[in-house]
Amino acid sequence: MASSTYSDEWYTDQKTVDKAIALLQPKPRSVIICPFDTDRSLFVQTLKEHGHTVVHGMKNFLEVDNYQFDYLITNPPFSLKDQVIAQVYKYGKPSLLMLPLDVVAGIKRRALYEKHGYPKFVIPVRRISYYDQNLVKRPAANFLSLFVLFNTNETGIEWDNG
Repeated sequence: MASSTYSDEWYTDQKTVDKAIALLQPKPRSVIICPFDTDRSLFVQTLKEHGHTVVHGMKNFLEVDNYQFDYLITNPPFSLKDQVIAQVYKYGKPSLLMLPLDVVAGIKRRALYEKHGYPKFVIPVRRISYYDQNLVKRPAANFLSLFVLFNTNETGIEWDNG
């Protein structure tokens, strides 16, 4: 019998984290927030190793809009994607979110894109493998994910072959 338990807690692998950071291109020694990440997150660990100040685990990110930072990068809970996108636009800072492919369409998202500017979608050719809450790597997910860059003056769709 299949489990009916849904988890919104999926961790991103190192290859994907490295690609996301390369796409965002944060300036050296930046303040970067990873609002939905824990200290176990490879985003948090890798950004710190690169000399950035990283703020993470922000339980009130969706309610507060006065955090001071240079960049935002995270793999947010997909169930909150519309609220996260709206908050990213409120801040207006360069941001990269790992999101499911369905984020390209939808009435709410299209309205946000038309109001604030379309993001850049970078679509991996292969499905991304994530780690579950027990840090067990799962084979390629049963959904397609993409990198979405907001507030960078870049728009369009790009295929990522690597």
